[in-house]
Amino acid sequence: MLKRLLHAVIPEPLYRSRTAFPALSRAGQELDHTKTVSAAVEILNRVKPDLRARLRPRFPSPLAEALTVKVLNLLLARHHFRARSASLLSRPFGLVVDPSNVCQLACPGCVHSDHSELHQIFDWPKGTLSETRLPALLKRFGPYAIGVLFYNYGEPLLNLNTPKLIRMAKACLMETSISTTLSVRRFDAEAYVESGLDLVNLSIDGATQPVYERFRRNGDLELVLGNLRKLMDAKRRLGKRYPVLAWNFLTFEHNVHEIPLAARLARKLGVDLFRVVEPFDVSWDDPEIRPPKLKAGVAGVRRLNWLGLANRPSNWNPFPGDVDGNAILEAYENPWGGEAADDSPPSAGHSCHWLYKNMVMDATGRIMPCCGSPRPDINLVFGKFDGNGTDPFNSEKYRQARAWFSGDVPSSDVSSDAPHCTQCEWDHTAVNVGSANIRHYFQSASGAFFDRQSLGILSGW
Repeated sequence: MLKRLLHAVIPEPLYRSRTAFPALSRAGQELDHTKTVSAAVEILNRVKPDLRARLRPRFPSPLAEALTVKVLNLLLARHHFRARSASLLSRPFGLVVDPSNVCQLACPGCVHSDHSELHQIFDWPKGTLSETRLPALLKRFGPYAIGVLFYNYGEPLLNLNTPKLIRMAKACLMETSISTTLSVRRFDAEAYVESGLDLVNLSIDGATQPVYERFRRNGDLELVLGNLRKLMDAKRRLGKRYPVLAWNFLTFEHNVHEIPLAARLARKLGVDLFRVVEPFDVSWDDPEIRPPKLKAGVAGVRRLNWLGLANRPSNWNPFPGDVDGNAILEAYENPWGGEAADDSPPSAGHSCHWLYKNMVMDATGRIMPCCGSPRPDINLVFGKFDGNGTDPFNSEKYRQARAWFSGDVPSSDVSSDAPHCTQCEWDHTAVNVGSANIRHYFQSASGAFFDRQSLGILSGW
């Protein structure tokens, strides 16, 4: 244990070990000059044993192989993104998975608001993620991914199996997070603390019930704060520093005056982070819910628990005995699982980062390219994952969307059933699991081995 700790924090020259940079730099330079995916795969196959050999002094099998696979996948994804490939051998390095498509609240602007449901504005079926669907998804993507967000539009706590789902993801050495209102009657705080969960985003937009319920409709602030106390008590009782607790306060004209009171309450309860967040415009749903004009410096993150966040031990591998070694070693031996994808003509044009980096699945197994909510009038469902042999990340609609951005499909040839990406005006660069997550993930594994230069290669694209 002491040796592992020293290797994680002491700079490389002090104990004559090696960093990832030489192997990553050489691979990155070669990949920058190759035109085909088959050549890219050859480069990665050559660097694979060297990278694992550099990891073995720090990590036993299968941890060294797990990190090797995740690094190689990032490098191949970078190649595909820069080449604007339509078909990919790389896997999404970030997953967004809804444990539940249901929410007990009816917040304006959400798929679950009274207005949205009454007028069927969104295509959002009820459902709960089964314990069988996620293992099949993780078998295909888990060894390659670095993180999974167990939330999108549903309340994850309404699926009583969510702690089990989190632990499954941790067995693939993935960072995990949930976003919750905490306004639920059944809440097993100990199960969440013991699941290995990394981060809990707490959606609490007020410090008093009348203000809180203006946006969090059907929410009970006393119930929320009681569940938050249960979570803090469970962490103390079990001696855990994880999950990190982040209070997210969406600002509106009706609640901005309660920011100081909410921040004091969060500090008193032992929350780690307090975030003041500017929300999306929801006035289309409720014209009385309007964002305010915030003064400079109001929005942002405040660290409330400096002692708890400083020198925090890694939560990268909380269950050494439960690591899915078979899936990891299988991915290491045959990382790409097939022949090289068809090459697309190189393109320097704009593309959507979502199509190469992250993938979204709702609780019913529907696959979507981003965190946008499907509507009857826009085609945002790219398929359905049922655990069979098909690759949802290379479905016909995925390939159509990537090809359209690359210029392979002229605008005049876009059909009426084309994916919504061909008409999308949303932000194409920000993904839910992105560059900051890559840096944090590999720093958590070994901040000495994955030095600043190495992290730049892995995350700077």
